[in-house]
Amino acid sequence: MAKVRCPICQQWFDEKSSSALPFCSERCRTIDLGRWLGEAYRVPGPETDEKAGAGAVEGPPPEAD
Repeated sequence: MAKVRCPICQQWFDEKSSSALPFCSERCRTIDLGRWLGEAYRVPGPETDEKAGAGAVEGPPPEAD
């Protein structure tokens, strides 16, 4: 039997006894999903300047009459 640690509750469990791998239970799986949906987890990406992009419109500048 291979024992693994649940990433949410940190409990050791037998991986063959869980249908919610890599979690020990559906409860821990749901907690993890809630953290993703609540944006508690973030995937790192390039830094952006939010002020420079605010209100900017893509495309060519308007023509003057």
